[in-house]
Amino acid sequence: MKQGRTILAVLLLLLAAGCTAEEEQSKKTAEEPSSTLEEADYSIIEASAQQIDHIQGIGYPGNDTGLYLSSSDGLKFFKEGIWHEATSANHDYMGFQAVKDGFIVSGHPDKNSVIKNPLGIVKSTDKGASFKNLAFSGTSSFPFLAAGYETNIIYMINQEKSDELEAGVYRSQDTGKTWDPVSLNGLEADTLGMIAAHPTHPEIMAMSTRSGIFLSQDKGETVKLVSEPIMATALTFTENSLYYAYADQEKVQMSKIDLKTMENSQIKIPFLSYDNPITYISADNKSKGRLAISTYLKDLYESADSGVNWQLLLKNGRIE
Repeated sequence: MKQGRTILAVLLLLLAAGCTAEEEQSKKTAEEPSSTLEEADYSIIEASAQQIDHIQGIGYPGNDTGLYLSSSDGLKFFKEGIWHEATSANHDYMGFQAVKDGFIVSGHPDKNSVIKNPLGIVKSTDKGASFKNLAFSGTSSFPFLAAGYETNIIYMINQEKSDELEAGVYRSQDTGKTWDPVSLNGLEADTLGMIAAHPTHPEIMAMSTRSGIFLSQDKGETVKLVSEPIMATALTFTENSLYYAYADQEKVQMSKIDLKTMENSQIKIPFLSYDNPITYISADNKSKGRLAISTYLKDLYESADSGVNWQLLLKNGRIE
């Protein structure tokens, strides 16, 4: 499943399976390959004119400058006002998560790669030139991932039962070595959606659903509805806030919840029609106020002032 093609695609069945899994097994250990795979002739150059077919994640890795975009045809990098791309390792990236020392991602390797298919969950600390296998190499891919920017916690939705795990929601507190089922007690929704992990507090996470945003302060064991019961499509944390996007009957909206007061305030965004919802929100943890949003129709905007003003970086996925 391409994450850029769907918004809330995981049904309640997965939640039920995850709770059953917790009763049947307290912990599963992932395959732990320790090898680091390098790509030959890898460099980052100015991007050629192209059409991006699917945006499958955005983020600001802490070991680089600029905004990363993960797609079905590799990474794209927006730096100093110019789009860049990699000369190799053009993998079908899913579930892209920017962290302090690089990024964590899943998906499928490109046809010229020696990396096992599917990727499982891997991590790069050198801008995509090489990867360390974290879990599930060669067995599964995970479009729905979340990772704490400065913590070792990773959340994922396992959509189908595998040899390693039942279907359901899981977390790892040791960068993929072991996985625990996530209970999500209090989740009154018939869908699961995007997950967000707080950048510095591992106990705080949130999930978007067709029924709103649910927040947890105990690593997903219990959750509470903290928004109106709207169809929420994307979310991300900053240190003090939770940003989320949703669609009403006429257009796409974006809001912010203050994590201290739990007050909700509206964020002004460019007009987006109901059929072009926000699919990803990302915050730059090195630059306060810097945000990016991508949409279903492959538009990409960036703000340097917490959403007061926005710059269009990509329209309909076209790099000119």
